[in-house]
Amino acid sequence: MNRATWLAAPLLFMLAFFVGPLLGLLAVSLTTGFPLTITPSLATYAEALLDSYYLGYIGTTLLFGATVTLLCLLLGYPFAYFMARFAGTSYDVLLLAVISPLLVGVVVRTVGWTILFGTEGFLNQALRGIGLTTAPLQILYTPFAAVVGMVHVLLPFMVLSIISVLAGLNRSLEEAARSLGAGGLRVFLRVTLPLSMRGVSVGCVLVFALSIGAYLTPVLLGGGRIRLLSPLIYEEINSLVDWSLGATLSMVLLVAGVGVVASVPWLVARRRST
Repeated sequence: MNRATWLAAPLLFMLAFFVGPLLGLLAVSLTTGFPLTITPSLATYAEALLDSYYLGYIGTTLLFGATVTLLCLLLGYPFAYFMARFAGTSYDVLLLAVISPLLVGVVVRTVGWTILFGTEGFLNQALRGIGLTTAPLQILYTPFAAVVGMVHVLLPFMVLSIISVLAGLNRSLEEAARSLGAGGLRVFLRVTLPLSMRGVSVGCVLVFALSIGAYLTPVLLGGGRIRLLSPLIYEEINSLVDWSLGATLSMVLLVAGVGVVASVPWLVARRRST
């Protein structure tokens, strides 16, 4: 086999398993009534982008992704900074703790949160035990529970993305800033944080992309009370048998996600250039 053949094999794989399904999804989205009838039309795009019902789902999905991403960043950056600078011999133990959610199946993780957040779960029992509440709080099957579950699942992606950059930073730059009279906070804001923005942007892209497309955790912990596109797409295709609208909503989710994801590195690069 020559070199061209070896190069063509991965390209064919990409076309067959990545580009092909997207093209098929696009083709279905440009019809109405699929699979019962196949009529070329843009009616489903008009319905998805003009109907306030579907716009509400799109807005909630983007807000959900932004919330999960922001919380992962606020929790993940300090932890990654501590691991990179102060963990020492505890680094391996902390790293294992970070990636531990990825080693457990999503159903097992969700059952754990169900036991914790249930009306007779550990959290409600603890609150009643210390006298803060007299009746169980409705924590499970709420947007709060869905957000917490997704943060637990996706936090490792944020921490690992940031720590990989922080661990490789040239510490002499920070020392030079201190020698010029800059305090600890100023060194962090003017030196450390800008230099680590590449890791922050990668982490934000990963977390946001995964959160807006999540299905199982929001459904099991949110109980259908949070209006996200992924459950809606599933309902349109499997329950209502409206593949055209389901494909259209999938394309809208894809374009919205790609647009937001693509804007993050651009904003970071623009900030660094200024």
